[in-house]
Amino acid sequence: MIKFKHLILFISFISFLAFSCKKDEVVSELQFQKHLLAGTGSYQNTQHVWKLDSILVDDKPVILTDVQKLYKKTFVYDGVYLDTEKNEGQWDIPELNKLKQKIYYKLTNKIDSTSYEIISINAARLKLRVNGAKSKTDYSFIISN
Repeated sequence: MIKFKHLILFISFISFLAFSCKKDEVVSELQFQKHLLAGTGSYQNTQHVWKLDSILVDDKPVILTDVQKLYKKTFVYDGVYLDTEKNEGQWDIPELNKLKQKIYYKLTNKIDSTSYEIISINAARLKLRVNGAKSKTDYSFIISN
């Protein structure tokens, strides 16, 4: 009888733990890409800074200038975009593997939009591609924060 009571108490305790524990929400692949790009929006994870690491034009490496070696893009969780050239704007990932940016260029007071194909993204590296009329350009960034 005592073993049966212990078994009931044990099952009750396990059931209590199972129902009272916080359930983790599963995010979509699209939301996951946004989190990798700019953070989750939670405490101390509200933006990611990406430093330019390399450029390929039609699969051929381009030697980075000293200025390009210092270039960084900041993607803030709420959709704000900033870079080291003092440009600002907005970003969005409207569909999987597609990054859209609207940029306000401070030096020229111009507004431009750019669409990138996200070749790959993880917690340490971001690879973007722009397909132009005559060439394709791949940009590789590493996380800087």
